[in-house]
Amino acid sequence: ELARQDDVHTQAVLERAGVVSHDAVVMQRQRDQMIWLMVLSGFLCLVGITNTILMSVTERYREIGTLKCLGALDSFVVRLFLVENVLIGVLASVIGALVGYALALLQVGAVLEFGLLDATLAFRVLYTGLPVSVGIGTLLTTAAAVYPVTVAARMKPVEAMRVEV
Repeated sequence: ELARQDDVHTQAVLERAGVVSHDAVVMQRQRDQMIWLMVLSGFLCLVGITNTILMSVTERYREIGTLKCLGALDSFVVRLFLVENVLIGVLASVIGALVGYALALLQVGAVLEFGLLDATLAFRVLYTGLPVSVGIGTLLTTAAAVYPVTVAARMKPVEAMRVEV
């Protein structure tokens, strides 16, 4: 957003910090690095969330076995855990997006100048970035939950009750 402004002072501060360059090759390399970092961090988040959900589901095998003994279908168990994980994903994504936004404002202010940030610009970035962040975070959490939940739901009730964690 700051790079799109026509203010000479803003452009000079951005160039001095190395954020903006008039060289197309440098800007393309920065864009490629940003895409690579986003893909890598998304993959790491997916693996970490999958591990956490797998451990959560593993610790609840007895609960799943009890539900299945009481007549719960596999689809009910899957829906139950997916709804839980969607809610966790929304809450965690909102908290993460707000903390990340606050840290980004502090970083921009410390690296550049706090005077460059006006309230309109800051809220416009929050307004456009928050829904995207929450959507991606919720999608990652839901995608990470599919495998562990499906495996747990397919267990036979007797095996689930017998598991010692």
